[in-house]
Amino acid sequence: MNYQTYLGDSIEILKSLPSASMDSLVTDPPAGIGLLGLDWDKDKGGRREWIEWLTAIMAECHRLLKPGAHGFVWAIPRTSHWTGAALEDAGFEVKDVITHVFGSGFPKSVAVDKAIDRAKYTDTDQLFQVTDWIRKRRNELNLTNKQLDEIAGVKGGACHWTARPPAGQPHIPTKERWEKLETVLGRPPEWIEKLIKPSHELGENWSKRTVVGHYPKNAGGIGGVEFRSIHQSVTIPTSEISQKWHGWGTALKPASEHWIMIQKPISEHNIAANVLKYETGGINIDASRIPVRGKIPSTTNLDFRDGGFLWDTSERSQHSIYHQHPGGRFPANLIVTRSNDIECPAKVMNDQSERETDVAQYFKTFKPEAPFFYCKKPDKHERGEDNIHPTVKPLRLMRYLCKMVTPKNGTVLDPFMGSGTTGVAALFEGFQFIGIERDENYHQIANRRMKGIRR
Repeated sequence: MNYQTYLGDSIEILKSLPSASMDSLVTDPPAGIGLLGLDWDKDKGGRREWIEWLTAIMAECHRLLKPGAHGFVWAIPRTSHWTGAALEDAGFEVKDVITHVFGSGFPKSVAVDKAIDRAKYTDTDQLFQVTDWIRKRRNELNLTNKQLDEIAGVKGGACHWTARPPAGQPHIPTKERWEKLETVLGRPPEWIEKLIKPSHELGENWSKRTVVGHYPKNAGGIGGVEFRSIHQSVTIPTSEISQKWHGWGTALKPASEHWIMIQKPISEHNIAANVLKYETGGINIDASRIPVRGKIPSTTNLDFRDGGFLWDTSERSQHSIYHQHPGGRFPANLIVTRSNDIECPAKVMNDQSERETDVAQYFKTFKPEAPFFYCKKPDKHERGEDNIHPTVKPLRLMRYLCKMVTPKNGTVLDPFMGSGTTGVAALFEGFQFIGIERDENYHQIANRRMKGIRR
């Protein structure tokens, strides 16, 4: 069999594999942002703890790779510095970062006006008065936060119920949880009782918002369960304070991700000796070149008049062109994914029609003649009908990354296999594959996707 998958904890399985047995590392680890509230994407307690966690896994990957071997490790701009720090702490050299630009990301922004109307409480000082009372009762009874969590039947709630100013995020237990806590802590003062509300109760202005429309929503799924909502309401605020913040949010729409290119240091006296001994140390430039149709104008033709960024279309520009390599343009640290949104520049930039077109016109309309590597986001056929993993990567992208850093007949390692796209890509390119996944559902999906693949 040209692939082997393991179900279990990455670090434990990595420790059981032989040193210097892998030719490349291509993997998509968690980002530590708590995507969709999923346990596997939590920050492990904070920046330091998350970096220590990933460093331990990457240190084992470093041991398994041959000297000089390269890899690509996924990250998002928001926490890519965490990932980079872990990779360096594990012994890798960061060689470059490929920025993958796409048009299909969904915003994680919180509408400020909705947050105001939805909030049960808006006075932080008042919340800290409540947490101060709970904390004092906890200490008087010689209890711990862990014990309070057990009493309330939750995990990680007590740290908010006992938070201290100015740090911490103070919360008041819901009525359902307070009824359990009260049996131990005792009845609170009357002013606290008035603040305790059921979990389903929202801010007093939430129900007063005006509904102005509806839209369908299908947000994928996880672990065999689909996140599906038939309709979402479009509402506008009615209260004066929330109207002031209508249209404000908390985050940008994600439109890029990072693939950090790393290398295990060579062990020989130079790159030539290392490549000859281990067949690792270089990247496959020619296999990663980007064919270009038509003529690419030279940068001497750039015209910055009127504050624009256009190509000079005069007669002179027809003779001043970029002379490309016969195999195509040198691979760059930029990748663009086609979007299904016709108005999105990521799609406009990806016009791969066969017709000859004046390249100067492409740049005027954000349509370059394929100067970078392009790929489409995965559709249902590519993902597989049963694959509802929330972060499936495009197969063409993963094939491209695998072949750039893996020698012929080499073995690709992925300690965060997910639904197996890296494995499918490696097999399509004729490589061996070793993958590890701790979620049984995803492990099964990955094996089904890889089974029977032929180049």
